[in-house]
Amino acid sequence: MLRRFLPVLAFVVGSSCFLVAQSTMPVPLGHTEQDTKSADVREFVSKYCRLDYEGDRLDGKGWAKIQPLVAWRSNPEYAEINVIARYTVDTDPPSNKGKFAVTVHYRLLGSYNLATGYVPEIADQTVEYTVTDTNGDLQITDTENNLPHPSRATMLKWLNEKLNATPDEKAKSRYQEALRQLQAQPASPFAK
Repeated sequence: MLRRFLPVLAFVVGSSCFLVAQSTMPVPLGHTEQDTKSADVREFVSKYCRLDYEGDRLDGKGWAKIQPLVAWRSNPEYAEINVIARYTVDTDPPSNKGKFAVTVHYRLLGSYNLATGYVPEIADQTVEYTVTDTNGDLQITDTENNLPHPSRATMLKWLNEKLNATPDEKAKSRYQEALRQLQAQPASPFAK
């Protein structure tokens, strides 16, 4: 009887040893960690773009939400605002020594120049953001285009607030004309 169970016992003991050996071997995680980090970086830039889209670059209160995401301490000055219909953030940003190059594609509706007013211009715009990973903390450290990119609805609200707040007749005229032009544009970037 022992002879019959000896091969079964040997198989069970051998299998157990094999499973224990497999579970204690180090598993290479480098590729999975990189995939997770790329997804984290993409989500991080998407958060910045969402806040910008909602107009947080246009007012001082909103800047407090964006400031922790970027390396610069204050909202960069700008003379122009790019009004957008939508944006998309590329997947799998390339990495180089803790820095990621993240490409964002914007669909422009037009640009508002603070001195001259609004110019409608349906166009595609590509902006690259550099994200640096310092000990697990992500931060946007550079960008090719540091202009605000608010949505059409956000820009309409901003223009109305500016119009109601200014006593300057030239500025009122510029805001009214910008409102008229932006409202005349289709909300969808696909409309003709």
